[in-house]
Amino acid sequence: MDEYILRFYRDELSALLITDEAGQPLYEGKRTAFIRQEKTNWSAACPPPRPDQRLETWDLLCTEGGKTYMVISSTYEKDGGLIQIHHLMDTSLYTDLYRDMSEYSKTLREEKDRDGLTNLFNKRKFMELKRTFFRDKDAIAVFNMDVNNLKHMNDTYGHEAGDRLLEKAADSLKSIAARNVFPFRLGGDEFAVIALHVSREEADRLRERWERALEELNRGDDGINCVIACGMAYGDRGYDLEELLALADQRMYEDKLEKKKRMGLPAEAR
Repeated sequence: MDEYILRFYRDELSALLITDEAGQPLYEGKRTAFIRQEKTNWSAACPPPRPDQRLETWDLLCTEGGKTYMVISSTYEKDGGLIQIHHLMDTSLYTDLYRDMSEYSKTLREEKDRDGLTNLFNKRKFMELKRTFFRDKDAIAVFNMDVNNLKHMNDTYGHEAGDRLLEKAADSLKSIAARNVFPFRLGGDEFAVIALHVSREEADRLRERWERALEELNRGDDGINCVIACGMAYGDRGYDLEELLALADQRMYEDKLEKKKRMGLPAEAR
């Protein structure tokens, strides 16, 4: 091979291996010696060249140090045969960058789906799942919830206290979250929980668990008593999701009036 070309590849590029038509090395730099060791998939990444082959790129994984390398193989005719120049590039930097960008994109997607104050799924995510994932399940339980006295808390003690009230409500819902149980903050003082593939008895027990968790949170010493009205509707396969949501909302409103009555508050109190 032309000495100038060899010197260019050897001196200017990160690593170099030259092989003949049978894949045997004609030149091997010190930095590429590990390519053909058993720690890499060298034989699969750089098979012997085909007569019509000119330029191909293969991925080569070197498990030593967990680094990833890209092999660019250029094929040339020489003395009636073929030789290949394999230029090895360490792509670890790009791999790390791609991973960082992927994590950043994932974070942005999650932030788009989450409520900023409570970190529960937000209304946008609720509407998305309502259109798709929450339909045609074996069974579903819909819980519609509303925090009592948020406006009074904000007006009397300030929005910081109001935020703490909402955070406490969210914490009570997080206590029952599971792979098939999805809590949401829909905005303001409105929350919802969707439970999939549960029996009616399991839905009732889920509500009882949530009520006990809220009671436990209210025993704290922050002086903030969180009262949440809740209405639940249950449906077997073939349910109409919109009807269930409307029924849960109606029952939530009835529960809200009943709790205000027990507390001696007017029905219009917020």
